[in-house]
Amino acid sequence: PDNVKLANKISSLYLVQLRQNAKAMYFAQRALAVDGKNQAALLHAGIASANMQDTAQAEKYFGQSVRSNKPLKEAFLNYAAYKEQRKAYREALSLLSRHDQLYGKSLDSMISSDRIRDAMGQTVQADKLYRAILTSGFPVPPDLAKFIQGRVARKSTL
Repeated sequence: PDNVKLANKISSLYLVQLRQNAKAMYFAQRALAVDGKNQAALLHAGIASANMQDTAQAEKYFGQSVRSNKPLKEAFLNYAAYKEQRKAYREALSLLSRHDQLYGKSLDSMISSDRIRDAMGQTVQADKLYRAILTSGFPVPPDLAKFIQGRVARKSTL
């Protein structure tokens, strides 16, 4: 009952491998009962809550997961994806910006930022960021590279 590491591992397995959000939440809450500031448990609880459409709980856990001095980088990416899904684009971009400040840009944060800027109608900024992905040095999956090249080429001919 006091093993936070084990509770987090079980929560992660239920969340990722078994896709059982309620069980993932249970074990995340067990870990949080012992260590209320445990970053992994807060993230698991946020994701499980979001997956179960419990927006109040998702906001609570995600919010706590990004409030520490150096939260997990996954917390920013997941919380930003949650905010994007809820069409809270500015909040999502703010989370991604904080991710980039603490950890540097990643392929995931760049793609998320581009997708959000597109959704906001900021196509000029999105195109600039899409081009930056291609020259970032990150290994870009072939289908994503093809999409970006086609999009940028199409936009430049319009």
